[in-house]
Amino acid sequence: MSAASTAAASTIALPAVAALIGLPLARRNPVWGREWAVLAAAATLVAAVVEAWAVYAGHGVSRVPFLGNLDVGGTRIALDLRADVLSATVALAVGFVALGVQLYSTAYLAELPDDPLVEQAPTRYPAYAATVSLFTAAMMTVVHANDLVLLLVGWEVMGACSYLLIGHHSERAAARAAAVKAFLVTRVGDLGVLIAVVLLLAAVGTTDIPALLAAAPGLPHGTVLAAALLLLAGVAGKSAQFPLHTWLPDAMEGPTPVSALIHAATMVAAGVYLVARLLPLYLAAPAALDVAAVIAAVTMLGAALAALAQEDLKRLLAWSTVSQVAYMLGGVAVARAAVGGAAPGIFHLLTHAAFKALLFLVAGCLAQIAGSTALRDMGGLRRTHRSLAWLLALGLAALAGLPPLSGFWSKEAVLSAAEHATDTVGWPAQLVLASGLLTTLVTGAYAGRALAIVAFGDPPPTPETVAEIGAHTVGTGETFPPAMVWPLWALAVPTALLGFALFWLPAAVRPEYFDVRTAVAGTALAVVGLTWGLEAAATWEDRDAVLALPAGLRTFLRDGYRIDEVQQALVVRPYQASARLVRAADSDVIDGYVRAVPVLTRWGSAVLARAQSGLATGYVAWLAAGAVVLGLIGLVLT
Repeated sequence: MSAASTAAASTIALPAVAALIGLPLARRNPVWGREWAVLAAAATLVAAVVEAWAVYAGHGVSRVPFLGNLDVGGTRIALDLRADVLSATVALAVGFVALGVQLYSTAYLAELPDDPLVEQAPTRYPAYAATVSLFTAAMMTVVHANDLVLLLVGWEVMGACSYLLIGHHSERAAARAAAVKAFLVTRVGDLGVLIAVVLLLAAVGTTDIPALLAAAPGLPHGTVLAAALLLLAGVAGKSAQFPLHTWLPDAMEGPTPVSALIHAATMVAAGVYLVARLLPLYLAAPAALDVAAVIAAVTMLGAALAALAQEDLKRLLAWSTVSQVAYMLGGVAVARAAVGGAAPGIFHLLTHAAFKALLFLVAGCLAQIAGSTALRDMGGLRRTHRSLAWLLALGLAALAGLPPLSGFWSKEAVLSAAEHATDTVGWPAQLVLASGLLTTLVTGAYAGRALAIVAFGDPPPTPETVAEIGAHTVGTGETFPPAMVWPLWALAVPTALLGFALFWLPAAVRPEYFDVRTAVAGTALAVVGLTWGLEAAATWEDRDAVLALPAGLRTFLRDGYRIDEVQQALVVRPYQASARLVRAADSDVIDGYVRAVPVLTRWGSAVLARAQSGLATGYVAWLAAGAVVLGLIGLVLT
């Protein structure tokens, strides 16, 4: 096997082994369980670096035997991996963020001996670390899968792990409800992926991705379009795009490091990666890309407006993730003519992984300072923790797309690709471009608002409680453990500098277009929005810029347009009503027939018992009565 092949397989095997071994080790020594997870994450990142080096050096695409062949009827499915520029590049981001999360979690979720909450769950952390390792292995499987069946395995394992991680604080009803909601909503989209895999297998006779992509142009248009749209349903679910986005803000009930992992480079990025990997299939059904462009345009602006009105920092960042992933999807949907058509979206995936992971981990530090993630409990960060304030400002500036930070380069690459595609793609590209520019303005506004409240507001009072189990209050002016500090500074480097990779990335993931006019317009809008967020915060009470909006509009945006209520009315309640109807039919009708059998049997046996008296005169009487009845029936019938 080549270096790229070995490294690609290692990115999956190492975290998977860590998940299997970490729990038994933790039973003997909890420290070993924690350190094993960090060591495996570091080794996974090294394997990703080796894979990228081998692929970038010109070794080309490597097919990697992995789990052998699976015989299904007359079809043989080869569960192999693929190491190429796309997989190697995304694997780097996944490995980097996963290592930062594992290291950060050792301190953030540390179970201190003097913590009264430890008695509730003294062995909680080893299971958490093992689940994060398995989650990483699942995402790496999605990234490297050369077959749709293997990709689906990683896809489903990732969904199961997200359920466990979001519901980590299972003693809280809100965490349990959020985990169930995430599982059920994403399952709706996952059903589309499963049906699409079956449809393509029936049409082509294989689930091998290169073979499917080669056969796509020759398939009936209806088949390709149906498969592409079904896959897009799975993308909307996993990547939290409209209308299957509602699970992501509620997923903030999970620990903050989990939010960083899910939002930055794993689960929500998996949907965009799937479209990028299967782009030739979508090129054979351009109407599906038009649908993707509409979804992206609606989601990016709608989620940004919802983020503007949030009263919790983590929920603000969650809505921001929904919006930024829509940028990625829009970049893939409109840049379809070039060889590396998915490059703008993938490049934004890389930069977003850095600055969004940084922002969530900073939010975790703020939760330890303030005792909660509510914005009203935060303030004065530039006076109490100046370096943390600078890191927050760096992440928010990259999110807003200010030059020369990484978010500026990737966001403008998406907008420039949309602008360039307006002549060839038409209205979908125009829609993505217009929505993207407006979203840049709103993104700057909520980034400025968050910075004004957290960094420039009045310091919060000393908290008496903490919001998350394992999160320990730091206090004003005190320092954080090194395990929480090092990942922040490590993520700050790509947040500031990754945009310059635009000039040396391989062609398959390097955007082709960068329009100066679009860049200037996007930057100007970001600055205007950021300025409004900062200045309006200085004008209104509580230094909150959103108070400039009407109260009804604030509530409507904060509640996410009340889409949850719409889904309850149109989906959940009718489903529950039909379930009750089916249950009643099963209990009262079907089970009623079953319950009636012994009753009728007893009645019949009682009647027959009376008839079998043993007296000859009784039998003659029955015969006479029967003859009379039969005679009367015959008389009536004639």
